[in-house]
Amino acid sequence: MTPLPRRLFLKSACIAIGLPMLDSMLSSKSFAAEQAAPPQRMVCIGVPFGFDPAAFVPVATGRDYVLPSHLTHLADYRNDFTVLSGLSHPNTGGGGHKAEAVMLTGAPYPDYSHNLKNTISVDQAFAARFRGETRYESFVLSTQGQSLSVTANGVSIPALDRPSEVFKKLFLAATPAEMEAELHRIDEGRSMLDFVSDRAKNLNRQISTTDRQRVDEYFESVRDVERQLKMAREWVNRPKPPAIGGEPGDISDNQQQKAKFQLMIDMIHLALVTDSTRAISLMTFGMHHDLSHHGKEPKKLAACRQVEVELIQAFGGLLAKLKSAKEGGSTLLDSTMVMMTSNLRDGNSHWTYNLPTILAGGGFKHGQHLAFNRPYLEEVNQELTAAPDSKFNPEKKIPLMGEDQQPLCNLYTSMLRKGGVQIDRFNTATGSLEGLV
Repeated sequence: MTPLPRRLFLKSACIAIGLPMLDSMLSSKSFAAEQAAPPQRMVCIGVPFGFDPAAFVPVATGRDYVLPSHLTHLADYRNDFTVLSGLSHPNTGGGGHKAEAVMLTGAPYPDYSHNLKNTISVDQAFAARFRGETRYESFVLSTQGQSLSVTANGVSIPALDRPSEVFKKLFLAATPAEMEAELHRIDEGRSMLDFVSDRAKNLNRQISTTDRQRVDEYFESVRDVERQLKMAREWVNRPKPPAIGGEPGDISDNQQQKAKFQLMIDMIHLALVTDSTRAISLMTFGMHHDLSHHGKEPKKLAACRQVEVELIQAFGGLLAKLKSAKEGGSTLLDSTMVMMTSNLRDGNSHWTYNLPTILAGGGFKHGQHLAFNRPYLEEVNQELTAAPDSKFNPEKKIPLMGEDQQPLCNLYTSMLRKGGVQIDRFNTATGSLEGLV
């Protein structure tokens, strides 16, 4: 049977509805390949103020843990995610809110007095693996203007914070003038690099061997940019997929963080289902700073928890969308690693250890709570067993700063390896994270 066209979409009057990839659109050969190896994706979501530990972190470990109140909103996907505790970035003990900048990098940021020398973020290390295979190497998104993503040279990548802008990049065709301007911009960038390369050849004759090595390292990064520009040029004339749905309206009111986050979740789903990119970061919810510093005051704590619940519900909505999207013999969630974490355990404490982390999808072994600060949890369990009806509060048993933690970069190492990146360890990692595979 002749396969259906891959770009098939339904037309009626002025409406065009794009269809998802169907098995009938694949030849028997490509269907087998699609079944065997769908491409891996990565979504990294950053939350600036953490989560209330008592509502987020299970007390028991393993598969038989009881869902804390926050995670009951993800009950339908319990076997699709893993809760991780006891992870931190070393040498960020006094970084506080500034540790947002290293959430996906793990670069040392011990306190406010130190100048940050940042390193590449995990999403960008992953994105480089698929360079040229998709229209966009990565999407860097935010609901509040800040970015999580960092280049190999330690430079923060500006984030897109308007859903309409993301939608335009995904679906709206450029005008001939815009395409010409884009090609001109790319070619201009290449010509400038050629000019600098010529100057470098002359410079190499005048400097020491040590300096020449540094210049060679720099120009390797220049050649990497040249390769990126070449790939970008090839995508300019390729048609974009038909639009799915209508262009979203942007929300200017920063108090409507839930609605802004939901719109970005919708854009993430569209970017993945159209295979426009395979690496996405999203920084979200920065407007509840005052609530996060609640000092255990009941009303503020309750309001802060409600904001956190809204985040988790939207996270669950993304899992639902990805799980309902079929891809060959599996789902889009099966091939998409969706990770949510923070730079702080919770906003009230400002502690940068025991970072709340949840990983879903991506083909990992899920349905469990993996804890890497077990002595703390064992002490909690002993007290709960001895007095199950008591008013014991696990938060009274607070470990020392960074005590008995594993690097969060161990998780990042596992994610990169799962995505096919050949790496021994990412940044401060000591290896991969045990228990996921």
